[in-house]
Amino acid sequence: MNIIQDKLNFRTMKPLSLHPLLIVLGITLFTNPLVAQPTRALWGFEATGAFGGTPQETVAALHELGANAVFSNKLSPELLRALQAANIKVYTTVNVFGDHTLWKRYPHLRPMTSEGELLAPEQGHGLCPTQRWYWPRVLRALGQRLDAGYDGVWLDFIRFSGFWEEARPKLERTCFCDSTLADFSRTTGIAFPAELPPASLNASADSTHARDWDNAAKAAWILANHRSAWRSYTSNVIADFVRQAKETLVKKNANATLGLFVVPWQRDEFNAAILEVLSQDYRKLREHADVFSPMLYHELCSREVEWIARFVEYTARETSKPVWPIIQSDLGKEHRVSDDTFAAAVLSALDPPSQGVIIFNHKALLEAKQTRILGSLWSAKRN
Repeated sequence: MNIIQDKLNFRTMKPLSLHPLLIVLGITLFTNPLVAQPTRALWGFEATGAFGGTPQETVAALHELGANAVFSNKLSPELLRALQAANIKVYTTVNVFGDHTLWKRYPHLRPMTSEGELLAPEQGHGLCPTQRWYWPRVLRALGQRLDAGYDGVWLDFIRFSGFWEEARPKLERTCFCDSTLADFSRTTGIAFPAELPPASLNASADSTHARDWDNAAKAAWILANHRSAWRSYTSNVIADFVRQAKETLVKKNANATLGLFVVPWQRDEFNAAILEVLSQDYRKLREHADVFSPMLYHELCSREVEWIARFVEYTARETSKPVWPIIQSDLGKEHRVSDDTFAAAVLSALDPPSQGVIIFNHKALLEAKQTRILGSLWSAKRN
């Protein structure tokens, strides 16, 4: 579907007079021949609107914008080959544990909270990662993308459940289902006592929901007596999937890139929720991933633009891997990002040690008409 009414004419695009300093900074960053060219990517790319037409016209439009990479699951084989022939990298995304629409077909994939309740079907709630019988399905999807010729795959929702894209996230610990508890005991050698005291449940919890009281008691016992072991166990589950994803990638194409979209929390933020709830330990994941892409959506997370550069630096320290942050453009009525703020966010995302930036997302970027800002900042970066 065409998402804009008129094609933008990039060849007649004028630099923004509103951003002279930003433009100078951008040119300085990207014209130094001694500095490696950063990745300049559009996420959710579709060959529509100003980027539509023949494969050659799409290539020309991306070159005019200054982009040298796209993330897409919707490219024809002809366009994919044309982009790669023009030195535009083509990456794709695989949703690992985020598709809660599978709960109905596969009930065992629905996580259970520490209160013994099945997780509600809300945004940010996904699948139980310990259900290893499900993993081959995702790994096959990854392999199929590589067979199609993509230059790399980014894993999304590579974590336990939790909605994080807000200033004060409401988080619930998961997963304490039967199979996860059994796997925890088997993996760690920690046996549950024959008799457990009843769990002291959250007084605000809705008592009308069905509960598994036995699992709630086991969860309470683990968190009171073996929290460190639980944290290690769950983060190892996530790291093990990434390891298998890397092995799958290498078998298909040893030159392909494995990237991760990661939640932008430091280890001590929100009571260490990145480890305690989401089980996304950068220090373990760095053993298998090639690139880290923290999702630095500053407006969604109620952060200032400068946070982007600070977190890129933190990620580089934690991982010793290339960092390509993904940042947001204006996302519409409820999540406005002004042109000036967007331009500042792009440059903040490219501050060293960043090695690139990914713009989320292509459709919103076009609708907000913020391609002109990227054209101004990226005009000096054509290959």
